[in-house]
Amino acid sequence: MDAFGELQNITLEEYLTLLEQMKQAALWDMDSFLEKEKYTGDIRSGSFLGVRLRYRDDEDCLYADCFSAGPRPFTRLHPDLWQFMEEESEELLINEDFDEPAENKFYWEVTKYIRCRDRFYEQYAVIYSLKREILGVEGYPYDFERRTFRDLNYEVCFSEEQKFILGRARQLKDPVNVVLPYHPGDILYVNANPFGKPFYAVYCAETVSDRDHFEWTKKEYGFYKREHPCLYISEDKKGLDITDLCGWFTDYIPFPYAPLDRIKVVDTCGDPVLLKAAEMLKEDPVIFRKWLDWRETGQSLEGKILAVEGVTI
Repeated sequence: MDAFGELQNITLEEYLTLLEQMKQAALWDMDSFLEKEKYTGDIRSGSFLGVRLRYRDDEDCLYADCFSAGPRPFTRLHPDLWQFMEEESEELLINEDFDEPAENKFYWEVTKYIRCRDRFYEQYAVIYSLKREILGVEGYPYDFERRTFRDLNYEVCFSEEQKFILGRARQLKDPVNVVLPYHPGDILYVNANPFGKPFYAVYCAETVSDRDHFEWTKKEYGFYKREHPCLYISEDKKGLDITDLCGWFTDYIPFPYAPLDRIKVVDTCGDPVLLKAAEMLKEDPVIFRKWLDWRETGQSLEGKILAVEGVTI
């Protein structure tokens, strides 16, 4: 219950506002943190930004680091790190050897490291496109929440921006309190670039829970817990599968946050099974409960859906 103790249900617009606030907080902190992190007890100077150029290799399913020596260190975002990313990005953007635009496969990961005693901690990471647009922010609050860290009062050296990022990291990563404006049977286009290939999904329901458990989440957490399950074609499982929009995403797509800003409702898609599933959900949303049962018993969702008579696409 601790993980959800202070959350309430919020709208998609409120979630997107929080995402922008996280970006602005990180932008400010990456250029100003050195002035704010003074010596405090065992706190030592040495915080830095580490940059990695990462890429998506569809053939080998790799999300790899292009720098074999690890992250390259910089003292702040501007001007040196920004200039470095700009020069390296320009070379990739004009490269015509890739099977698709380089900005769809490569991205920058800038990680903020803070030193406490003799150890460096990852505080957060900012993801940039090759065109230096911020794609997202991922906070790493876990080490700082341990009792051994809190008892030493290290957080007194944190800036307000750092506290903001760490305090809302889980909300961005697993926004199970967000109410989305979608309906069963809606076809969604998810632009996963550069973390994965774009794909289509069919919105199934607000939650995987039955009604009784859904009501229980309100009493337990103070909000209705919504995972927003969807049906999609899994490259990993070579067929239909069910995933959540607000949680861990299958196929190992390394979204730094739930991709709620990357979704668009569309009229159609090129897959006949998804189209048929969408029509089935529009006619009878309860059919989703059967799909969950089929998956749990190892039955083929694709075969079961195609076998249903009387649904046209």
